[in-house]
Amino acid sequence: MITGGIDMGLAYAKAVVLRDGAVIGRAMGRSGGVRRSENAARIWAEALKDAGVDAGEVARVFATGKGRYDVPFRDDQYTEPVCAAKAAAAFCPGASMVIDAGADEILAVTLEAGGRIREVTYNQKCSAGCGLMLESIADRLEYSLEELGQVDLDVDSPAVVSDGCMPFAELDALGLLNRGVSREAVAAAVLRSAAVRASVVLQDVTRPDTSCVAIMGGLTQNAAFLQALEAQTGLEFQIAADAVYLMAAGAALMAAGEGAESREPQ
Repeated sequence: MITGGIDMGLAYAKAVVLRDGAVIGRAMGRSGGVRRSENAARIWAEALKDAGVDAGEVARVFATGKGRYDVPFRDDQYTEPVCAAKAAAAFCPGASMVIDAGADEILAVTLEAGGRIREVTYNQKCSAGCGLMLESIADRLEYSLEELGQVDLDVDSPAVVSDGCMPFAELDALGLLNRGVSREAVAAAVLRSAAVRASVVLQDVTRPDTSCVAIMGGLTQNAAFLQALEAQTGLEFQIAADAVYLMAAGAALMAAGEGAESREPQ
């Protein structure tokens, strides 16, 4: 059976094609603003091309993410926690918790045996500790996102930036640069700050089980952020193949007919 999933995030959209639960096609691009529906169709077409299948061969397409209602060809939609839990159960066997680290939020879902959801927590302040913050500051520091992900966190500097608010973090970073602090030291401070902000989500979990924590989402591509988050939390994360696409894969798994009891109210 071939199914599809689309994760329409605030900044990026990911599409996945599954055949009998295995990823056979994937695509990613900017989700966009007023043209979000058009971008969804374009990215879905790219995923189909990557999979080597026609749209008519796909049984169902389910959407998730902030822009899930902007996918006009979807057959249904599910919330992010449901799709994250489904993807973790399938691609990260034994996971007791899954973290989705994306552009605009950090989501943590604790799981019971069988992958059922026990508890869900989100970042409660702003986007500090999320991809948009790192993307914005990377631009300020004239780094590519790839270069930011390779920053040495052990640079010898006492530089710190706010871990509570993205605008304050940017102001702190610019202030450090104006005082002659190297951009490498500022970047390291920003990454450590992002990790502190992200780790607060785990502190909000009332019954944490950190025996096996999986992580997915766009920030899994940032090795320096992951290093800083592991240092901050004392955890070693399980990162599956296609971790960037797992939220979309979770939607595709739901489209395969599993977990209908978790359907989002209409």
